[in-house]
Amino acid sequence: MGHRARLRLFLCHASGSESDNLSLYHSMVGWAGAPQGAPVSSMAGNAKPAQSTTHEIGISGVVVKKIHTGGCLMTMATIPTQTHALLSIPFDSTTDFTVLAGHCENLADALLQNDDPAQRQALCRRLTDCLAQLLPTLDDPIPPHLIDSLTVDDRPMTSPCFEPDADLLCGYSQALAQLLSQQTLSPEMEPILSGLLFDLVVYFAEELRAPRWVRTAEGVKFIEELDRVQEYALP
Repeated sequence: MGHRARLRLFLCHASGSESDNLSLYHSMVGWAGAPQGAPVSSMAGNAKPAQSTTHEIGISGVVVKKIHTGGCLMTMATIPTQTHALLSIPFDSTTDFTVLAGHCENLADALLQNDDPAQRQALCRRLTDCLAQLLPTLDDPIPPHLIDSLTVDDRPMTSPCFEPDADLLCGYSQALAQLLSQQTLSPEMEPILSGLLFDLVVYFAEELRAPRWVRTAEGVKFIEELDRVQEYALP
C-alpha cells in the first residue's frame, strides 16, 4: 500500500514583495481568521479573515494556495497523495503471461484494500491496461522458456477453482443486475457484463439446487462429508 499521508501547513512572511523567500511555520490554525486564543506560531501574522483574492500555484507537485490577509501573506500547501507502487511497474506486449497474471492479481488486491478515490481510479485503469495486454495471449502456445516453471514433480492435489459461497454469489449477481439496470454502460461493455451476470446467476442457481444428501447402504449421508472422507483417503 502506498502512503496516503496528506500534510497541510501555512507559510507566512511579512507584507512586501511576493518574491521574498517564504519562511515555513507549522501552525495549528486551520483557517485564516481563527478564533481568538487559537494556538498559532509566533509569526503567524494577523488573524483577520482573508480579504483579498486567493490563488493557487504548483511547486514540484505541491498545491499551494496563497491567501492575502491584513499584514500577512498566508500560504496553505497541500501535499498530494503519494503514487501507489504498483502504478509504476512496467509491462507491455512482450511481458510473459504469467507475469501479467501476477500483476493483475496484485492490482485487484490493491484495489480491494485501497480507499483513496484517486488511487482506486488509477489502479482500475492500470488493471484494465494489464488485462488488455493479457487477453490476446490467452490462445498462444506457452513459450518454451516457461515450460520448466510450469512443470511439477507430483500431480497437484487441487486445481484453481471459483467457488464463492452463496452470499457472495448473490451479492455479485445483484450488484451486476443493478449496474445493468442503470443503462449507463457503453455498448461494448453491456453485453460483456450481461454475459458475466448470466454465468454467475446460472452457477448460483445450480449451487442452490444441488443435492445435499445421498442414499447409501449405511443410510442417508451428507455429500460434503463423503467428499471429505474421499479426499483423506487419497494417497
